[in-house]
Formats: sequence, C-alpha cells, structure tokens
Amino acid sequence: MDDSKVSAILQAARRRFAHYGVSKTTMNEIAADIGMSKASLYYYFPDKEKIFIAVVEQDIAEFVQVIESLISRTSKASFKLKKYVVTRNEFLVRLLNLAKVETLIASDVFNPVYDELKVSFFNKEMELVQKIFQQGIDQQEFNKFPVKEYADLFLSSMVGLRATALTSKATENRNPDYDKVERQTSLFVELFLKSVRSN
Repeated sequence: MDDSKVSAILQAARRRFAHYGVSKTTMNEIAADIGMSKASLYYYFPDKEKIFIAVVEQDIAEFVQVIESLISRTSKASFKLKKYVVTRNEFLVRLLNLAKVETLIASDVFNPVYDELKVSFFNKEMELVQKIFQQGIDQQEFNKFPVKEYADLFLSSMVGLRATALTSKATENRNPDYDKVERQTSLFVELFLKSVRSN
C-alpha cells in the first residue's frame, strides 16, 4: 500500500471524526476530502471503523512513545507513575472527544469492533506500568511485590474508576466528569504509593 495515501486518509478521517464523530462521518466524505474515489478508499480500508481503529492506533503508538521516554528518565518511579496517570487521562480524553462516544475506552460497554484494540491497549499499558514498578523495586524506592499482579490490579482499578465517573454522568445526560476522574485517579495513585513505598 502507498504510505502517503494511507497517511492522507488518516489525516482526513481524524479531522472528520474530531468535528462530527465516527457515527456521523461517511466513507464518501473522507474520500471527497482527499480527492479520492470511494472505490479507491475501500482498497485501503473496508469501512470507517477500520479507519478509526488505525487513527486510534496512531495515538496509542504516540502515547506509548511518550511513556517510554518518561520511563527512560532518571527520576523516581513514584514521579513516573503519577506522570503516567496524568498523561493517560489526557490521552483518553482526546480519544473520547475524537470518537464522540463516551463509552469507547472508558467502560465495559464496548463496541465489539474495538474489542481487539481495547485489549491491545491494556496489554501495552501492562508492559509500561510493570517497567515503572520494577524500576521502583530495583532502586529500593518500592518494597518487593509481584509486579505483574500489581500492574493488573493497578490498571483494572484505573479503568473501573474512569468508567464509574464517566458512565454515571452519561446516564444523567450530562457531560462526562473529567475532573472527577482526575481527582479519583490521583487519590488512588497516592494511596497505592503509600502501600508500596519502602520508607
């Protein structure tokens, strides 16, 4: 496939999704935005859901790169974990705004089309959080604990806190309470760090 064409498609789709949401964007509109026939667009992507997944995968790759850069620094693991949570919250807000679907990443009400993407993102997060935990243990900032098990618990808790805050607002037909998400996840990180710090 022509990488420049794929890039143009994803850029046009991103603009459409950000303005109108996935549900109100059509393949015809994306094709027209870049002067491509609908048939040619289908050569690259079978439907707009696959285009959306490709757009989100780009964002996930960027998020992972940012966190990998954070992990490579010489700062304390506790700082890295707090920064990771802030960056994660900002990243997920961008995704939700892009999708115009509040439950896309935030809750268990998840369109089957995106299931694989959700699992892939969680697995990448598991790797990143485990690295931060292991650094904390290696530097004797954290007590020893089963890194994989704690990473699973940490991320599952983060997902649960976010889902509760966002879906409760959605059922009241109100805007998602991102401030509540930030407050609760920040508090959770502080409680978690108190339980694992070595001093």
